[in-house]
Amino acid sequence: MKIFLITTAAIFHLSCTASAGKVDPFHETPREYAARAQWLRDAKIGVFVHWNPSSIIAQEISWSRKDYGTNKYDQLYKQFKGEKFNADDWVKLFYDSGIRYAVIVSKHHDGFSMFDTKVPVCSEYSVMKAPFGRDYVKEISDACHRDGVKFCLYYSVLDWWNPNYSAEAGADLRAYKEEIFKPHMQELLTKYGDVGYIWFDGSWESSWTHADGREMYGFIRRLQPATLIGNRIEPRRFGNTEGVPEVDSMFPGPDGVGDFQAREVELGNYDASKAWDKCLALAPASPNGGWSWDGGAMKLRSCNDLITYLIECIGRDGGLLLGVGPRPDGTIDPTHAARMLEFGDWIKLNGEAVYGTRGGPYLPGDWGASTRRRDKVFLFIQSWKGDTFTLPVLPCRVKSARLLTRGSVKVEKDDENLVVRVPRAFHRATATIVELTLDGDAMKLPVIQVSGPKNLALGKPVEVSSFWPGRQEELNKTHITDGNPATLWASEEKARDGLVTVDLQQECEVSEAMLSDAPYARIQAFDLEAQVGGEWKKVAEGSTIGSKLSLEFAPVRARLFRLNIRKASDTPTLAEFQLFGN
Repeated sequence: MKIFLITTAAIFHLSCTASAGKVDPFHETPREYAARAQWLRDAKIGVFVHWNPSSIIAQEISWSRKDYGTNKYDQLYKQFKGEKFNADDWVKLFYDSGIRYAVIVSKHHDGFSMFDTKVPVCSEYSVMKAPFGRDYVKEISDACHRDGVKFCLYYSVLDWWNPNYSAEAGADLRAYKEEIFKPHMQELLTKYGDVGYIWFDGSWESSWTHADGREMYGFIRRLQPATLIGNRIEPRRFGNTEGVPEVDSMFPGPDGVGDFQAREVELGNYDASKAWDKCLALAPASPNGGWSWDGGAMKLRSCNDLITYLIECIGRDGGLLLGVGPRPDGTIDPTHAARMLEFGDWIKLNGEAVYGTRGGPYLPGDWGASTRRRDKVFLFIQSWKGDTFTLPVLPCRVKSARLLTRGSVKVEKDDENLVVRVPRAFHRATATIVELTLDGDAMKLPVIQVSGPKNLALGKPVEVSSFWPGRQEELNKTHITDGNPATLWASEEKARDGLVTVDLQQECEVSEAMLSDAPYARIQAFDLEAQVGGEWKKVAEGSTIGSKLSLEFAPVRARLFRLNIRKASDTPTLAEFQLFGN
């Protein structure tokens, strides 16, 4: 796989480079786009590296500038040594963790250049003027090109440090584009070899317009025609589609630009029209933190959560971009590295169901997800009824079935259903992966909706012990039972415990629950309770919840069910509280 990805990308880059002077960035056939985006759709797993002088104070990159003190923050580079940084060590860790592309922050909102820029003024506020004194981006790009990890960049459209930039609506940004933005792109796209994609950010301020986005898109595509350009080169959009947040959806209209959708934290819908990935911090320190080194505030996500996030992404035809914040000395925290390698061990066993696949044909849901390639369909089953799982029948014959890990599996057609049977002994903790071999091309199959067991709590009233004042719409209690894992409720900011009560509006027999406190995973101890005979009875308990926690318990008949959050590491949040039974 490593050799195949490099060879294909190299051949395509050579063909594009040869025609760089002729490329028309605004007229591309679907076939040409598919060829250009193929590497991203194949790679599936990336790493998002935020490292600059802000790591010295262990506070969030750029966003801590105002609170720390603008002048003090802007002088941090004079202490930035990165004395233990070794690009080869990083890239080896990435590759061993299953990562196939690296997105490197070249300039964040704070305006500090982590590369050897010759642009006047910017060159005085760059990594070359720090004690570190080396071209960080060059060293990383060389290591990536050597070792089979696709090199990509992050660049902030806005610049809070540079006097040529303004956030005001209607501001004239011509000087900023001509003297800063374009020269930076010229450097980054001519000095560092092939750039897989550029993840743009900071386009939400009122000064940046659709016309600016189109202008820069055309400029960049002519420098490196093969490079994919993120949709945030356009003004950033905030909205939803069918109740699912689409904060980072593509710019609407026939002249919108952008080659891939950069989804930040939000999962969104299945989308095969454009390549996309979802970025998520490995160790979130706060709702908007954890991208860069935040020291002791950082709390690692579990390996099971990382696997679940990956499955959710690839089942929707996207990929996962995992945020990592190195320490000020240039090393990656050993506990973070160990978690990455643990994730990589799972990928080593199951990678054939991940790399080089596309999402579908079965649409993802609480049951799990599916991917496909040629005549194969891979089922990531996360919810069983005993030894059995039932799916809608496929419009072609299943020739054979096997588990990716050891064990036995039997697949049978039953009327309009496909029945998958795997003995409990062979169920895996996060997902049991079944490979189906078909007598036809899986890529030609339509997407298929999978109906699961009825969620008794869907749309039912919820009462909570507190809420976050001023953010009720964004973090509303109704999100707890809306069936959408991308929305959530949060308690008041200072709380470290809480109560969430769901009213089923009639007595029901309940024997299963599914909870999610993604994406922040702050709950550390909880009880699940039912009100029986006027008293609260504990039916299940646990510590962490994470992206998806399924609980089975002895059937209990009740109308009110309560999650008693006994301990949380920060403000408690809850994305889903689902109940199942009769």
